[in-house]
Amino acid sequence: MKRILAAALSVTAAALLTSPAGAQSFPTRTVKLAVPFPAGGGTDLLARLIAEELGKKWGRSVIVENLSGAASGNVGSAEVARAAPDGYTLLLSPPGPITLNKLLYKTMPFDSSRWVPISVVASVPYVLAVRKNLGVASVKELIAKAKADPGKITYASPGVGTVGHLGAKQFEMLAGIQMTTVPYKGLAPALKDIVGGHVDLIFDTATTSLPMHTNKQVDIIALCSPDRWPNLPDVPTIAESGLPGFRAVTWFAIVAPPGTPAAIADRISADVAAVVKDPEVAKSVRTKLRMDPIGSSAADAAKLFRDDSELWSKVIKAANISLD
Repeated sequence: MKRILAAALSVTAAALLTSPAGAQSFPTRTVKLAVPFPAGGGTDLLARLIAEELGKKWGRSVIVENLSGAASGNVGSAEVARAAPDGYTLLLSPPGPITLNKLLYKTMPFDSSRWVPISVVASVPYVLAVRKNLGVASVKELIAKAKADPGKITYASPGVGTVGHLGAKQFEMLAGIQMTTVPYKGLAPALKDIVGGHVDLIFDTATTSLPMHTNKQVDIIALCSPDRWPNLPDVPTIAESGLPGFRAVTWFAIVAPPGTPAAIADRISADVAAVVKDPEVAKSVRTKLRMDPIGSSAADAAKLFRDDSELWSKVIKAANISLD
């Protein structure tokens, strides 16, 4: 009799969870927002801001848990993928564990195609930054210089499979040029050599390159986003500079474990969007984190995931890039 009663209660709880009415009462306990990287980075800082604001909105604790263990983010993400699909464990991550890693690794500890999209919280455009005195002031001039002497132009790669690395490969493909890769173990040493004039260019986030551009340490000659960026209104995009379709943007999204009910996912998505679009929160994202606040719907997040997978899959296959 106890087993029958327990089973009946379990079925009833599941029905309540998946129903719109049940979703309206969510959450009734602490929610965990997992970040698959160490504390202190941009992803972690964004997660803590969102967790604090969601906690205020829900009247429940939302804690950030750093589940680091691999540079790819796969270890911590796998733990979230195995969590109960009830909305109480979520992942906030850049593209790697959500769309990119499955294209770079032959084997994955989880099926990233099964994530339940919640919201794209924020994004950061990449920029094309060149060393001072390279002698080019536009994408067209850079392409002409590269075609005149194939392989002479060098670009810093902060890591195989990063958006910066893939952006450079996409640029080569669309421009029909050949550059020489200079690999680095991380962004800091790569930027140091760009500023020092030892390497010609880098595809880097606007967050880190803008201060160096402002201080006249590097020249940002183009944006990698589809549209111009308010912080650099006079800098054209690569797409409008002769390479239509070029795009290299990093983003930070929240996803839920596979099997999370649509009613719960939609409720969380709406609340995340409301939080991100609050004027004061949006201002903090822009000024403190140097990111562009988005707060997308679950449907728009799913579309971005598909578009990104399609874009980078072509680049990775054409360039024969693998991390295995």
